[in-house]
Amino acid sequence: MDRDIQHRMYWNAGVRKEKRRERHIEKKVHTDLVWMEIKPYLYSGMKVLDAGGGYGRYSLEIARRGCELTLLDISSAMLREAKNLAQKSGIHSIRFVEGKVQNLQQFSDQCFDLVLCLDAPVSYAYPDHFQAIQEICRVSRERVIISVVNRLGQLPIAIELEMGWTGSLNQTRSFLEKGNWDHPEKLQHIESRFPFLSRYIFPPLHAFLPQELIDMIIEQNFQPVRIMATGTLARLLKTKTLQRIVNNQKAYQHFLEMSREYDSQFEVLGVGARSASGLFIIAERNKNGSNLEEAHSKNKA
Repeated sequence: MDRDIQHRMYWNAGVRKEKRRERHIEKKVHTDLVWMEIKPYLYSGMKVLDAGGGYGRYSLEIARRGCELTLLDISSAMLREAKNLAQKSGIHSIRFVEGKVQNLQQFSDQCFDLVLCLDAPVSYAYPDHFQAIQEICRVSRERVIISVVNRLGQLPIAIELEMGWTGSLNQTRSFLEKGNWDHPEKLQHIESRFPFLSRYIFPPLHAFLPQELIDMIIEQNFQPVRIMATGTLARLLKTKTLQRIVNNQKAYQHFLEMSREYDSQFEVLGVGARSASGLFIIAERNKNGSNLEEAHSKNKA
């Protein structure tokens, strides 16, 4: 089945499911952590692209803060829901565009002050994930904020899935080495016979290693200024403990600050949230003609 059709079917059918994810305690923490990273960069009047923004998880609040926001998504159903939520909130300034993060040809070079691509649209652009990063960086004048699927953090899930499907770990070994998660041949055959199943089966994706993501960003003449495995600390706690923390406002604020510090440590960059995109990067365009090879070496050190 064509990848674009497969993705549209899945995400068009998944609006309610995606909104319900916020009830998951680990996902809530992940979203709140991402917000803490985004907020310092927002100012009234700035031009923002939320690429792959879905039903508006971040877009509505960004527009409410006075930003000139464009919300792009591959799913017409997600965009309809975003429009409905915006109207109910009295927000009429958002521009809605149906499209793919790996093809932003409708936008000129450096036409946005900030480009967001959160909750892993780049990973789902596979096999065009590198092209997606190129396009996101091309249309940004100042800064990009991107989150992708964290390869090592998702490896346990890959093991669980493949053992359930085939009873072997052959595909998981390939996933560890290359980061590509394709559906097994048996499942692809079933999908070809029953296309409607694409509404319920997670699409193929590419999961990144931290250095892989850094290297791709640097190749686009952007300098990473912050990278973190969002949701790592929350993932390591028992659900009951995490719920108690979230229910205590003061403790929760302390926990979020602690998580920002913990999740950005080099030693845990390969973990990240289990139930959300677990690798997050902020990068700024190099405007002074700095030596990219030197910057590249610094990030590898």
